[in-house]
Amino acid sequence: MSDCPHMQNCAMYSLFTLAGTLRTWQVRYCQGEFSTCERYKRSLQGREVPINLMPNGMVLRQSLGSAK
Repeated sequence: MSDCPHMQNCAMYSLFTLAGTLRTWQVRYCQGEFSTCERYKRSLQGREVPINLMPNGMVLRQSLGSAK
């Protein structure tokens, strides 16, 4: 199994301050079945990939402090 070609520059990584949480997503999607990652599928379709879109398709709520 190969790594996701977007793994080195995935914007989602910046959302995680805990390395263990990020590592969980990486093992499941980035270094696993990346073809099932919603972020990956959207990028292949040329669609926008929101930073808060998780690989499983869930969208993280952004805190009020990060809203612009």
